[in-house]
Amino acid sequence: MANKAPADTSPVTLPSGEIKKRAAVLKRFKELLIEQRERFRSYIDILDKQKDVIENGKTEDILAQVEMEEGVAAGITAVQKVLEPMRFLYENVCSDAKDSGISEISSALENLQQETFQRVKYNKDLLEKRMILIRDELKNLRSNPFTRRKSIYAENQGATLFDISG
Repeated sequence: MANKAPADTSPVTLPSGEIKKRAAVLKRFKELLIEQRERFRSYIDILDKQKDVIENGKTEDILAQVEMEEGVAAGITAVQKVLEPMRFLYENVCSDAKDSGISEISSALENLQQETFQRVKYNKDLLEKRMILIRDELKNLRSNPFTRRKSIYAENQGATLFDISG
């Protein structure tokens, strides 16, 4: 049996360039997580307003809410595209770094994502129910027998020529 040397427990010193690189990665990753968390919070606020508009609002209001929601969702997607590579870089470069709140922010972000997905699903269901009601109203308006009947006075609405010459 070979004798194994005891593991070196002395702290590893890194060059200052490596420390700056790790600090920059950590700082940027944390900023992105916080930005994404704030975007999800604003998205949840919009979804809450959208729920009220779907239940009580006009069609134009619903359309405006949906357009606003699409804008916020596009912003979330844009940050997500940057966040994933940064997460990979963070895990590879800063794997031994102190946590500095990253796990807390990540778990809060995951909770917000789940809450957002639930509210989106709920609003989608509400919107589908509202669309069914509007379709039924339109169908009833089209099949209303009184809308097809014309007045007896409405048949000849064109101009009539009278001969007034003697």
